Amino acid sequence: MAHITIFKNETLSLTKEANKEDYWLYDKIRGQNIAMRAKTEQEAFIMALTNYQKRLSEVTKELDSLQSKVDSFIETLS
Repeated sequence: MAHITIFKNETLSLTKEANKEDYWLYDKIRGQNIAMRAKTEQEAFIMALTNYQKRLSEVTKELDSLQSKVDSFIETLS
């Protein structure tokens, strides 16, 4: 599967699958595709933003839970 590079910087690369209308957005920091088989460049970036929003929500909930546990632990020491 050959890809044509549409955009590339230090951390992101947007490619289009040759002979198809599929766009792929790869994040070098995460080491994975963050959008696959998008039909337009815009859709690839929207898919990526949606992916990051979902992950941010999950991480925020995990942080809140951990903070609550730490606060409870500290209260038992007081």
